Amino acid sequence: METKELRRKLINDFGKFIQDDSKLEILESVFDAINLDEKKSIVSDSHYDLVSEEREKYLSGESQAGSWEEVENRLNAKYGFFKVSELLRF
Repeated sequence: METKELRRKLINDFGKFIQDDSKLEILESVFDAINLDEKKSIVSDSHYDLVSEEREKYLSGESQAGSWEEVENRLNAKYGFFKVSELLRF
């Protein structure tokens, strides 16, 4: 659909929407969502920096990563957690 046709269709549809209060409220919510400034992340930049540094260490071979099974075994030995595979059997 060309821009002019789309614009005409939207103007026509808006005319229908504003006659129904409930649809008008929904339309207002849509516009609010579109115009809402992007919220600042609740995760601080220092956390992103730390993740980036650790990723670089991993990619360069400076740090090692264990398999999920190894991590589960360490957590289970240290804290007595159930393994995910054991929980899935229930």
